[in-house]
Amino acid sequence: MTQTTPRHNPHLSLVLRSQAKLLSARSLQEAATALANELATAFSLRAACVGVVTDGSARLIATAHLAAPDKRDLNDPLVTAAMDEAIDQAAVVVFPEQNAAGLNVTRAHQMLARRSGTALCTVPILAETSPIGALLLEHEPDAVFSAEMLEAVEQIAALAGPVIELRQRAEAPVLQRVGNALRPPGKAPAPRTRLLGLAAAVLVLAALLVPLPHTLTADARIEGEIQRAMVAPVDGFIEKAFVRPGDVVEQGQTLVRLADRELQLERRKLESELAQHDNAFAAAQSEADRGKMVLAHARGEESGARIALIDHQLERSLIRAPMDSVVLTGNLDQAEGTPVQRGDVLLVLAPQARYRLMIEVDERDIARVAAGAAGQVALSALPDTAMRFTVQRVMPVTTDRDGRHFVEVEAQLDAPAAATQPGMRGYARIESGTSPLLSQLTRRLRGWFELQIWAWLGL
Repeated sequence: MTQTTPRHNPHLSLVLRSQAKLLSARSLQEAATALANELATAFSLRAACVGVVTDGSARLIATAHLAAPDKRDLNDPLVTAAMDEAIDQAAVVVFPEQNAAGLNVTRAHQMLARRSGTALCTVPILAETSPIGALLLEHEPDAVFSAEMLEAVEQIAALAGPVIELRQRAEAPVLQRVGNALRPPGKAPAPRTRLLGLAAAVLVLAALLVPLPHTLTADARIEGEIQRAMVAPVDGFIEKAFVRPGDVVEQGQTLVRLADRELQLERRKLESELAQHDNAFAAAQSEADRGKMVLAHARGEESGARIALIDHQLERSLIRAPMDSVVLTGNLDQAEGTPVQRGDVLLVLAPQARYRLMIEVDERDIARVAAGAAGQVALSALPDTAMRFTVQRVMPVTTDRDGRHFVEVEAQLDAPAAATQPGMRGYARIESGTSPLLSQLTRRLRGWFELQIWAWLGL
């Protein structure tokens, strides 16, 4: 008697392994990546891609590569177009087509195959009867997708559909999940709907009455702790500017040089006169003429004093940095030859790593701010770096700028970021105790209403 063994499907183990990896994954991304890796390894593919339908079109969420020359971009439009092509036709699309009588549209697959130099196969993923994604396989250009291989991939896609749909629902945004939970399936009884709505209203009201930390948000800017203005010491002309705004300078570094040609000529003239007086003094001394000696000596001292004065003026014509600092204003690199008058501000400097934070608090909120309050500031140039600060002083005057009325608040940064520079702007959040969320949301409205009542009725 001949013993027969049951026929074994060679791809059955692959189907079961793929399903097990989908079920054991902790997220949709991990499940899709495991599925792509399993397919690429089992069929020796150049690449395997998994996509899901989002807002009516396919979105690539996972890829696996064995012999692909480059990594597949998750935003590759050709891949998603090929998936949409198979999903729209609700059919398996193979390119190059192995069936001469095939009627499938393969335009997107043709464009992708031309770019990647591979044979393609796309299998839609269905959940019940609705397409929720697709599997796209890339093989060697001369490879053939056998009927057994296509059957196995279709089985894997059929079993993967419900699992992927469950993963999508579990990872949906909170509001969407709450809406799905509150929305009754089919024709739910009216009392249940009213009960759920009442419960939601109670939860929202309770959330509004819970005390929460209250913060005030206001515009903020970085300034130097001190600012030093570099002014023109004398009337003259700009000969050379060595720095521009934003440059970091060291103490004693030359910033601007004023024209000194006339002073140099005057100094040479005085040096010549001083030499003549010295010669006259020597001649009078040899003749023992005391009167001429005294006169020559006095004239020599006068010339020496004028030379010392000109040397002082020459030194002042070189404007140097008084400290290690950064240049805030003064773009003089294209102002060579420009006349300046004594007292004109040429440059403004501020010391490095010594900043103060100026916060423009709305006048309606200033009563909630006091010295010693803490907060955080995020600058437009450093949005991912929130720096702590402490309020030092509330200015006693109100400022009006651009139609806004605000009070400036001076604060000290606890630990400025290395990239912080004077002139940067951003937003500051000042901590001002706790209060119910409902009170925070209606504070401005209540303040306006109370002011109007007082203006109308004097109450």
